[in-house]
Amino acid sequence: MKNQPLCRFPQGSLVRVEDLASCRGARSRLYALGLTPGTELEVISTSGGPCRLRVRGSDLIIGHGLANKIIVCPVDPCASECRIEDDPS
Repeated sequence: MKNQPLCRFPQGSLVRVEDLASCRGARSRLYALGLTPGTELEVISTSGGPCRLRVRGSDLIIGHGLANKIIVCPVDPCASECRIEDDPS
């Protein structure tokens, strides 16, 4: 799955923020909520109402309109574990 809007990912997905809306108001709101490029988050729910996310240990609920302005990519949970194991230090 390539970079897509956040609300297109299913429940349980681990994703990383790649880009935010170019709209200054939406971008400001997302930054204030802690959703900055590079931030990893878990999709708790995206159906039947607002999107529920887990970001930096906290639950966050945003509407689908705002979630559509967040471009994310999937995170491979094994990738970071493998890097740690391969690290010689």
